[in-house]
Amino acid sequence: MPRLIVRPTELQGDSTVELSRPRISIGRSARNDLCIEDPFASRLHAEIRRRGDRYWIQDIGSANGTMVNGRRLTEAAELQDRDLIRIGETLIEYSERADTAPTGSRTSIFISGGQGASHPELTIAQPPRGAAADLLTTFDSDGGGVAEGWPSAPLPQDNALATISRVSLMLLTPLSLDETLRQVLECVFDVVSADRGYVMLLENNGNNQELICKAMKSRDGATEEAGEVRISQTISDHVLRQGSSILTSDAQHDPRFQERQSVLLGGLRSVMAVPLAVESRIRGMIYVDNPFHINRFTERDLQLLTLIASVAAIRIENMSLLEMRQEQRRLANELAVANEIQLGLHPSTPPAISGYDLIGFSFPCYEVGGDYYDFIEKSDGRYVIALGDVSGKGTGAALLMSSVHAAVRAHTRTRLSASEVVGEINHYIFDNTPPNRYVTLFYSELDPRTNQLSYINAGHNSPILIRANGEVTRLDIGGFPVGITPYGDYREGWTGMDPGDTLAIYSDGVTESVNEEDEEFGEARLIEAVYHNRHRTAAGIRDRIEEALAKFVGRAKAVDDLTLVIVKRAT
Repeated sequence: MPRLIVRPTELQGDSTVELSRPRISIGRSARNDLCIEDPFASRLHAEIRRRGDRYWIQDIGSANGTMVNGRRLTEAAELQDRDLIRIGETLIEYSERADTAPTGSRTSIFISGGQGASHPELTIAQPPRGAAADLLTTFDSDGGGVAEGWPSAPLPQDNALATISRVSLMLLTPLSLDETLRQVLECVFDVVSADRGYVMLLENNGNNQELICKAMKSRDGATEEAGEVRISQTISDHVLRQGSSILTSDAQHDPRFQERQSVLLGGLRSVMAVPLAVESRIRGMIYVDNPFHINRFTERDLQLLTLIASVAAIRIENMSLLEMRQEQRRLANELAVANEIQLGLHPSTPPAISGYDLIGFSFPCYEVGGDYYDFIEKSDGRYVIALGDVSGKGTGAALLMSSVHAAVRAHTRTRLSASEVVGEINHYIFDNTPPNRYVTLFYSELDPRTNQLSYINAGHNSPILIRANGEVTRLDIGGFPVGITPYGDYREGWTGMDPGDTLAIYSDGVTESVNEEDEEFGEARLIEAVYHNRHRTAAGIRDRIEEALAKFVGRAKAVDDLTLVIVKRAT
């Protein structure tokens, strides 16, 4: 896998970064995928994007520029093996070979899934008290060392070791869960004189758990297919709720079962049931019974059944963790694909508009997000600048975001006015999304020949236009968010862009970012950041806003997608 070898200074040592995501952002801000502590780097400095099986690097409006092999980037450039990237005083080597990691590197950084992507470690949990480890204390030849709560009769050591050896093989054999459970019953019937046996597991059924028979066997030697079976509710409740075992040598006369018709009518005599438990987690139970007087279960049988159940529970737990890990990997791969697709919907570079400076960026709260922004050149020379925020977060919001992107792109090819375009988008979203979903949208069209901006604010945060003289105007004319009602009536607003004017369009992830005291960043701080830096370039204003956000938020966790577009008319 291609990688970056980062060499900050001779004293700090090198680190390697695996290029396992479709976009790697680089800069001083902690929001970046690769954060470099270099005073000459911009907070959002450069990014590397994957296109097919190749990687391209581009500068994203840095103050001091990005150098590749000694040449300053003016447009996106394809990276070749051993290319040298310089950002400030930091040297970064792009490598396509695994053997080029620095021998003295101190850190390996693996970027693999964004926020929230984690996998449980596959470990064998410590068995609960009274399981296999505790049973071994009962196996001494003198009969001493019996664990509290267990029958006092010692188990012959040779039989115990043979049983331990056999059931332990289940931890190593690559069998399916169903085959493993059948093997468990084979072990049970080899050491216990049972007429019937079941392995039953708890499975989720909506908000409840249901006990399902996963394997069954009878004394005639045939292993039957699992199905629906009936056992005493008293027995299952005792084992599953209390986590304790049941042993009765004569269920017909046991006072615990006198009122249970399932036991009396079934003619059951001897019954054993033990929980399948790892630590405090009960996953199910092993149940055996015998209707004959001559084969009553003993305390020794209970010890053996408990031993088998202890090993089986570990196996079941580990297989469950493995399945969970595989499912998480599948979901992570799907999210990575979704992230790559969504990244392609955001413009890689702003358009070059004579007399204007534009920049935009978006950071999703999770792997994918519901924020949208776009720059679109129309056939008549005007430019569409749009920014939207889908209700909710995560995958559902991302899917709706892609619909908004397609709808805006489709309608900007028509001769409709701005209000008509948003009206058509509103109908489309209303007709094709659930009633609890909607989109706040700021849609504008900039004519660089007349320096006029027409816009529709459909329930979005009011963009802030700060004039060169410091005057603040909010662009709030429009209507309801799109998708709420099919009868949206959208009024069109107009404003001029004079030399030195700066327009900041943003999602609520900017103003609603909270610090560790749960205080919001707010519109006033955003206005202040733009006002005091309005003489800078669009990228410089973006960096100062991001810097103010980072300083305010501190170590607090991001709570929403964050998107910002800066439009500045040159002086």
